[in-house]
Amino acid sequence: MLEPTIRPQNALLLIAVQSGPGAPATPDPTLHAISFEADSFTKGQPWGSEDVNEATGSYVAGAPMRIGQEVPLSFRSRIRGAGPNVTYTSSVKPPLHVALQVAGWRGQFTAAITAAALTAGSTTSATLGTGFGTTAQAYRGMPLAITAGVGNGRIPLISDYTTGKVATLVDLFGATLDTTTTAGIPANWTYARTSPADATARETDHPLATVYYYEDGNLYKWQDVRGVLDMEGQTARPGMGTFNMSGTYLGSETAAMPANAVVASHSAPVLAKGVGGVNGAALVNRAEVAISRWALRTGGDLEGVVDPNTPYGFGASEIVGRAPTFEADPLRTLVSTRDAIAQIANDEEHIIALRHGSIVGNRWGLISPKSKPITATDEMRGRLRADAMVWRALNPGRDNQGRDGDAILTFF
Repeated sequence: MLEPTIRPQNALLLIAVQSGPGAPATPDPTLHAISFEADSFTKGQPWGSEDVNEATGSYVAGAPMRIGQEVPLSFRSRIRGAGPNVTYTSSVKPPLHVALQVAGWRGQFTAAITAAALTAGSTTSATLGTGFGTTAQAYRGMPLAITAGVGNGRIPLISDYTTGKVATLVDLFGATLDTTTTAGIPANWTYARTSPADATARETDHPLATVYYYEDGNLYKWQDVRGVLDMEGQTARPGMGTFNMSGTYLGSETAAMPANAVVASHSAPVLAKGVGGVNGAALVNRAEVAISRWALRTGGDLEGVVDPNTPYGFGASEIVGRAPTFEADPLRTLVSTRDAIAQIANDEEHIIALRHGSIVGNRWGLISPKSKPITATDEMRGRLRADAMVWRALNPGRDNQGRDGDAILTFF
């Protein structure tokens, strides 16, 4: 009888947060399944080998040494919301919630705030009214849904918020927002990275996870997993997240594919304004830009911790400092409209914003409130000139949850 063959298309990925180091969780297929591109999952081995340089009395080398090592894991996933017309709650979360947490993006749920009339406004800001709090940065990264008056139908993202209830917006409005404008905040989940102040904060901000990977009859397990995330995408296509992780091998076994797995299978939203849309999909410095691609690079690494008091000689990796960058390729226009070289020379700082989708529950936004252009290289898109640009995402300060503001990912 022939031995069974393995078909990688028949795979399932589960990720569950652990209670602490060395305490593996038991992922639940109904709660912890992660959708991913079937051909994207890669895993390393817990052992490497190292040749020895010992004389053996012949030309034949001696037996190589077995060397323990941390195991790299990687996969790509489409960025999507909980589902079309789904309302977020503290327990209804985006499908990548756990993976984002393990990659150092701490999530925060905010309940809906009923629309109320503004008390003042401008073409780039709104002074919010009744029902809104006075805590600085309480709503940074969140959508402001305008339901009446000037700006009706628009959903700008908030890049800054003050104790005086002034919300700075990523959009430039053609008319001044005023007291005829009513605006509220839909229920949402925001994610932002952190700089933990101490070991206790690190356990919350950079949690460890247990990963199960089923592949057509085999089950592979890892514990003490952490990772980093890079995001990228193209116009009229979904955004993609690439998770690069490392952990400690727990073993493998023959195991049937769980029959009760719950995996998000609805379509991911795309980067486009949409037919009849009023919200720009890609904005730099509050101007719509014609880009074909974009990327947010983590600019950070996982640092392996060498520790002999572990099964393979390595403890859980640590997320270390980062230098995040945003990349895009806007079509070049007249320098009187946008002069990328002058922007770099003048040390300008830009607000960058992307909006994917328009259906409640399956839309998301990504903003970098303070990004400095650092590179503008000639590029061709077909027969049109473009600027291959790179911005360094800076930190404008922490929000009311203690999270950094270099980039905020929001599902609403």
